[in-house]
Amino acid sequence: MNVEHLLPEVAEVLDEPNEDRIEFCRQDRWVGYTAAMKALDELDDLRNFPKNLRPNNILLVARSGNGKSSIIDYFVKRHPMGATEEGKLVVPVLKVEMPSKPDESEFWSIILWILGISHREGDRTAHKKRQAKAAMVYANVQMLALDEFNNVAEAGRATADLLAAIRNLSNELRIPIVAAGTEKAINALNLDPQLKSRFEPIALPKWKLDKEYLSFLAAYEQLLPLAKPSNLIDRELATTLFAMAGNTVGQNVKLLRRASVAAIESGTEQVTLDLLKSLDWTRADGWDTVARSV
Repeated sequence: MNVEHLLPEVAEVLDEPNEDRIEFCRQDRWVGYTAAMKALDELDDLRNFPKNLRPNNILLVARSGNGKSSIIDYFVKRHPMGATEEGKLVVPVLKVEMPSKPDESEFWSIILWILGISHREGDRTAHKKRQAKAAMVYANVQMLALDEFNNVAEAGRATADLLAAIRNLSNELRIPIVAAGTEKAINALNLDPQLKSRFEPIALPKWKLDKEYLSFLAAYEQLLPLAKPSNLIDRELATTLFAMAGNTVGQNVKLLRRASVAAIESGTEQVTLDLLKSLDWTRADGWDTVARSV
């Protein structure tokens, strides 16, 4: 069987039962498209920058589903927790996912739980702050990653206190921050001009039907354990995929996963135009049509 269209480790999965291949299709895979790799390079530069009195920060901005969280997760995996030769814990990047309506007290609690520090949720905010800062120093946290930073804009009257807490944390520990969120993250930073001045925005642009998109399709096809090549970069097939999935990486990955599972279940072993047309698929911007049909 000719498997040149697959990466070697993916080709090995072809010998597995269909249910295992389907599970493989549904797992998260990293594809280093240009915008993502540039963002990772910027994050690496930020982490390696010498400690300053006013650390530089990065705001990674993208539409929902356009890869910002995946970049943060991949960056964290590239810099996992470890220990020095003396056995001291080292946390290169501490990732915190901001809850839907955060406040300062909850922010400190999340940090404490991530670092394995038991505490009472009802403890005074000042007490949890001291605990969290001490725990971060002990764990040698070198960088703070705040995902879903746009949720800070939903904190209401607590927003100002939360932003001030983040600014002071960066100042006191002299660690850089990378925040990731939708355009609402910019609205949140607008409420604290002093903090905003320390951030450099990096935008993840919407996808276009161009060479970059075709490169992404070619790379992703190598990750799909299908016995036959699909040639996703074929003009008609690529155009159909883009029309169905739209201009975010998340929807494209979701569609490719769905199509590859259907290719395995149907026995076609490749993604074709007919297979795509047979899928029960609704674009992310097609919910209004669904609502009108019921």
